[in-house]
Amino acid sequence: MTNRTAETVTITTRPCIFCGKTSAVDLTADQAEAIAARTPIQDVLPDVEPATRELLISGTHPSCWAEAFG
Repeated sequence: MTNRTAETVTITTRPCIFCGKTSAVDLTADQAEAIAARTPIQDVLPDVEPATRELLISGTHPSCWAEAFG
């Protein structure tokens, strides 16, 4: 689900496989469109931490990942 406001788009992630909660991530409209077009996320968001990219890909929260895998 997306909510477009001016040049910012809020993406609601998939539910986390560990806790079941979703998250909201703000992206630019261009970034959101590139992700929707299936451009590799590391190409769309090269300067974003891998944990945040994983949140967008799978919905897994960084804290849930750390708790599960260290």
